[in-house]
Amino acid sequence: MPNKPLLTNLPKNWPGMFGIYKFSKLAVKVNLNTVIILTVFTIVLAGASQAFLLKKNYLGIATLLLISPIVNGALYITWIKGTRSEKVTTVDAVALAYTKWIRLLLLNILVNLTYIVSFLLLIVPFVFVYPRLSLANYFLIDRDMKVMDAYRSSWRATKGHIIEPWSIYAVSVLIVLSAFTIIGIPFVIYFFIMYSAAFAVFYEMLRKQSKPKVSKTTHKLATKK
Repeated sequence: MPNKPLLTNLPKNWPGMFGIYKFSKLAVKVNLNTVIILTVFTIVLAGASQAFLLKKNYLGIATLLLISPIVNGALYITWIKGTRSEKVTTVDAVALAYTKWIRLLLLNILVNLTYIVSFLLLIVPFVFVYPRLSLANYFLIDRDMKVMDAYRSSWRATKGHIIEPWSIYAVSVLIVLSAFTIIGIPFVIYFFIMYSAAFAVFYEMLRKQSKPKVSKTTHKLATKK
């Protein structure tokens, strides 16, 4: 008997930067082992990139830049599936991300270039641009979109939702900074992992809100058939 989706009762309105934690936690717990393994991989890649940068090993940096979209893509896949109570192994998530590797790479380049240009032109535009493109990877992966389609879809879907992405980012930063307090690193790691699916939950909320409503007449016709 299939598991019932954990997040069928998503709030219609934004639950708040801390309120979304419980939904993220539910999503992560569906594939906890996979999330942990992939998170460790991302940390290792980040550490390796810093080491290569210090040694000016540009070949190593280039290699990591090519690998990163696959690992990050696997995490996006795992988080999305978690919001729908769907199980996925690390191998399957990586394999699926690999099929979208080129598009993920090009999308990341495009999004980062947009961020850089908006930041250099004026700080205010970046404040508005960042949240508008924060879901681009989710659209590409979940709906198997082309690069520009995912880019535009994120921009359209987040219209009027500037605060939410910044709120999620702010909480993530606060969690990381808590490592320097009395809370302790183990607790920080726990909350960081459990909050890691917040953007996926936000994406799923917007996806459900954007579903076209079926009129009563259409529903009756469908029932008769």
